Order: sequence, then C-alpha cells, then structure tokens
Amino acid sequence: MSKIEEPLSLAHIECPNRVIRSAVHSFLGTLDGRMTEAEYDMYRELAQNSVGTIITGHCCVSPLGRANPEQINIFSDDYIPQLKKAAELIHGEGARFVVQISHAGPRAVDVEDLVDVVARPLKKNREARALTLAEIGQIEQDFIQAARRVQQAGADGVQLHAAHSYLLSRFIDTTFNQRTDDYGGSAANRFRIVENIVRGIQSACGPDFPIFIKINSDTKADNTAYEQDMIYMLGRMKELGVELVELSGVDFINQPRDGRLYYLERAARLRAQVDIPMSLVGGIRSLGDMEQVLAAGMDMVSLGRPLIAEPDFVPKVLAGQEKAKCVSCCRCFVMPHMHPGVRCVLRRPRKNKS
Repeated sequence: MSKIEEPLSLAHIECPNRVIRSAVHSFLGTLDGRMTEAEYDMYRELAQNSVGTIITGHCCVSPLGRANPEQINIFSDDYIPQLKKAAELIHGEGARFVVQISHAGPRAVDVEDLVDVVARPLKKNREARALTLAEIGQIEQDFIQAARRVQQAGADGVQLHAAHSYLLSRFIDTTFNQRTDDYGGSAANRFRIVENIVRGIQSACGPDFPIFIKINSDTKADNTAYEQDMIYMLGRMKELGVELVELSGVDFINQPRDGRLYYLERAARLRAQVDIPMSLVGGIRSLGDMEQVLAAGMDMVSLGRPLIAEPDFVPKVLAGQEKAKCVSCCRCFVMPHMHPGVRCVLRRPRKNKS
C-alpha cells in the first residue's frame, strides 16, 4: 500500500487519502457564473477515481474581481445551491469538498476601474489605481461572506487563493506590494489582509470550519528574504488555526516540460521549520513523485494538470502506470478559448452542457 492511500486526520476534517485535486479553472461555467452539468461530471469523475479531497477552481468573491468570463461566482446567496449540489455529489462518492475563493485584483475582466495593491501600469496601456483602506476592508468582508456561503452549501472547508498573482498574493509579495501603511512594509503588515480574512471567517463560520490557504513558496523579488517572510507567515497561520497550507510557486507555467517537483526543496525546508499541515503542487507526474513529496515531510500531495489529462491518474499509477500522460505543455490554458469544452489535447472533447 502506498502512503498516498493512507487517510489523514486534520484538525477538523478527515481526508480519505493524501491526494488533493488542486484548484484549476475548469472553463466549464456559464457566462453568468453558474456551474454546468459538465462541471458536475468533472467533479464526480475525480471523486470516483481516488481523489480524496477536491478543491474547486477559484470562485470569485466580488463582481469586481472576476478573473474569467466563465468563472464560478460566490458573491451572492443565489450561488449557494450550485455549490450544495457539487458538495452532495462529491460526498456521495466518499470524497471531501473544499471551495477556493479569490479576487483577481488588476487581473479582473469587464472592469474599467482596475485596482491593485499600489498604482501601476498594466498591459494594453491600462492602469490600476491603489486600493483605499475602505476598499480593502470591503474586500475582506467579501471573502468572509463568500466563506459563509461555502459553509451553508455544505462544503468541508474553504481555501483562500493567495498565490499566482491574484490579489491576496499581491499583498503578501514585495514584487507587488510597496504600500507604506498598515498593509505594506513588514511581513506582518503584508499578511494583514489574509489574517483579517481568516479571523473574520472564524467569527462568521465558527472556529471549527476548516480554512485552507494556497500560497506561493517563492517570489520574483528577493527570494531569500521571502523565505524568511514565509516562515513568519506560516507561523501566523498555525497560530490562527489554519487547517492546511498548499504550497505552489510563481513560475510553474514556465518550468521545463521535463521538470519535476519544482518547489519541493524549499517546501521541505519550510515544513521542517513550521509544524503546520502542508501540501505541495507543481511538477508531480508519477507515483514516485508523490511518495517523494510525502517523504520530504509534506502531509498531502496536490495534483493539477495531470488530472486534467487523466482524471483517473491516481488509480492508474497505483496499478503500475509509470507516469502521467501530461507533458506540461500548458495548452490547457488556451485550448478552451479555441475549442469550448476542450481542456487537454490528450482528451476527447467534453460538451459544455448547461
């Protein structure tokens, strides 16, 4: 029996095994932010194939923070029933269901008044202005209310998306954050928005509702200083009672196709210094890779692109398949724009049923 098959008891959630489906945008939602039957089918297929914990693609907490036209919404109570349906079908297959919530910041679509941590020029001759303190407070409340809806839908927990250049990660990272007020400067100040959201969720949902956080393990700025900042922030997460931290990185799309375990070395150092449950995503393409992640001290292992190419990747490698079919080509980020409903060049087209 592989260690990835072993169950794991976190503080407030029992995970059937050590495998997480990391949040990846499905491109299967409607233009008004609704889940489709194709999306439900995707979750059902994952749950039926030994993916013990499923995290949704990022759901937007504000109409001003949508990252994609077909992104799933959670900024109104009207969107609770669709998450409830997803939770029920995933639970029916014996898996756990966690909803990732996010704000796109300056990457938002269909918004003229773009905002960022600080004012900065953007692509296509556009500019973002700096968020005011009042606006930051409103965004904190948007996350808190989104988590309340996730809990009402019957999900097993919520994950804050603080990675990949979305808004929360931009506060954390000095690449983007040059504020001089209470939300900038020190690691404590840059982490303030996340801490306020965690505390707010615990107040709204109770201390036993699981909160996950996805965060970059590295930066494009001062990487040595960032590692020390991460030790501080992970320590704060532990003190706050965060259930699990999922570590990713800023440059997974630009990694070589034959690259493996992009962020494991740093992740192992962080896990050795801060005793909080962690998972790792990035460059995991075989059973050996997964077992190496766990052997390095990670508590769980997260899979993204391999499950797009093969939703049954886990039982296949447990049965002896050498490695994933996924070749890290990243076409999964462009295919849906050319062929709606198609996510991977290695899989047959999936119809986007409403």
